[in-house]
Amino acid sequence: MKIENFNLATKKQTFFKDVNFYFEDCQLNFVLGKRQSGKTGLLDQIAQSESFDNLIGFPKTPEIAYLAQQNDFYVNLKVKEILNFIRQLDGNKNFTPPLRILQLEEQKFLELSAVEKKLVIIYLNIMVEKELYLFDEPEMGLDLETSQEVFGWIKGLVKLDKTVIVATNKLDNISDIDNVNYIKACDEILVDSYLKIKSRMAF
Repeated sequence: MKIENFNLATKKQTFFKDVNFYFEDCQLNFVLGKRQSGKTGLLDQIAQSESFDNLIGFPKTPEIAYLAQQNDFYVNLKVKEILNFIRQLDGNKNFTPPLRILQLEEQKFLELSAVEKKLVIIYLNIMVEKELYLFDEPEMGLDLETSQEVFGWIKGLVKLDKTVIVATNKLDNISDIDNVNYIKACDEILVDSYLKIKSRMAF
């Protein structure tokens, strides 16, 4: 999957100017950059890839699961009831939720803490059967231990031959073999394994 000659700007800021992005199929890919560097805008356009000719090789929009930063979910159901609903959908992944989710099953979603809600929403997105999964800063608001657990769930998608793209401004969960698109400047994107790219980064 690749994006060629990508441009993104507002009246106040140019985020990207004629840049290219490359994403490896069936792997964990990162879009790494500082805050307000255009990562969310990039994911927004990938999620609507059919509308843009310069997005090449991406699945159609119905085959993309996109977890945005603010993905509010208002249902007065128990977590167990929500999980059971997702399990009934066509093509869901029928695996046992992690202990952290199982411990929340009897609680009503609206009564969970902000962190607990986030964990449930992330897991729901992982449960749904799609070709491409987009996560916009999934570690935001989580402590290091919890974010590492969440990335363990996300990496489980790769074991199922799914393609994952994560936008982040943190290095905590990136391993040397992961494919990274590093936003060095609005007109310069470095793309390589994290091992090869980290010496050229400004972080």
